Amino acid sequence: MSHLPTTLQSPNLVRTNDIVATYIVRSRDLDKAAAAIAIGQSLGNPSVRLKAETKEMWDRFGAIVRNVKPHGDGLGVITIGYAVGNQTPRSFTHLLAVLMGGQMDIDLIEDCRLVDLEFPADIVKQYRGPSKGIEGIRAYTGARNRPLVGGIVKPKTGITPDQVADVCKRMADGGIDFIKDDEILGDILTCSFATRIEKVSRALEGYNVIYAPCVTSPIDEFPNVAAQIKRVMQPPAFHYNVWGGFDSYQYLASLVGGFAYYQKSGDKVVTEGKFSIDFSVWCKFIRLAGADVTHAGMLGGYLNEPLEVMKARLMSLSGPWHGLRSTLPSLSCGATPGMVPKIIEQLGVDVMIASGGCLHAHPDGSYGGAKAFRDAAEGKSSKELDIAIEKFGR
Repeated sequence: MSHLPTTLQSPNLVRTNDIVATYIVRSRDLDKAAAAIAIGQSLGNPSVRLKAETKEMWDRFGAIVRNVKPHGDGLGVITIGYAVGNQTPRSFTHLLAVLMGGQMDIDLIEDCRLVDLEFPADIVKQYRGPSKGIEGIRAYTGARNRPLVGGIVKPKTGITPDQVADVCKRMADGGIDFIKDDEILGDILTCSFATRIEKVSRALEGYNVIYAPCVTSPIDEFPNVAAQIKRVMQPPAFHYNVWGGFDSYQYLASLVGGFAYYQKSGDKVVTEGKFSIDFSVWCKFIRLAGADVTHAGMLGGYLNEPLEVMKARLMSLSGPWHGLRSTLPSLSCGATPGMVPKIIEQLGVDVMIASGGCLHAHPDGSYGGAKAFRDAAEGKSSKELDIAIEKFGR
């Protein structure tokens, strides 16, 4: 049943190519709330109609309420179809303004959480998507038939470029596949971005290790930052945080042209709460924006997500999607080598298991911690792995 104004809808209108959004909504009148979202997020004021709104406009541009399913206590699931053609091509800013915009200002809508999102191929193919993806990362590192092993530079800040280079080399000696700065490490006086990437690149010569330095520069400096990365680093890579926004991320990825890491730290401000976007949906945006690898959460550790939640995120990141390359999910936040076999059992090998604190705190240092993770990923026994399990458990 359509909840658009009866004078403006075509009774037999069927659109098969919509962007389909599913919301969990709380309202004293779910039908009116659904209509308010559909009308307000497409053609007009939720409660005031204009003579200029024609049936032809609604057929082509109007959003349509596809379903309203009450769950009791004012909660319900509302599904809206948004017409393709209303969105500025390749613009996350515009897309998100449509999906999660003016309905937040309507008193009738007390909660509105976007929990599922289906894109037609026409929309997916507008976006960059991963340039390398899981297969590109495996091809460069030579990591086959096992999880990737990731290391995070610690301490987070306060260290010098020489110290960053030293800890990266120690991890590389231990068998790490992928290294990233912590998102707290900025382009600061005592550890400038330019000096840091130059020294790390020299330290990692001869290793098939990807190093993703943290980019924190203003957007107008992106061309210069990308030029520095491509001039100094082989392969070029970067790490960028959720707060930069998807359009900025997509732009930086296009400039760098190498491996792109997306850091989710801080996402709960927008992915949890009464007005929010479920992180499994957020993962689709991450993939569209061009992330080759992203922090996806954790099983165990100090961010222990339910298994079904993690599986939904992995499907968004790496499931079949109109030919788009897959984004590698990285699991971190308290990961230890002893957790690796269970993670493989539950999620398979197309993940990266990354660590900072528990890697560097190994009694044999960063080398021993990296080797313990690598051995666990390969199913090997070793002194370093035994020591890690004894210290951190399983």
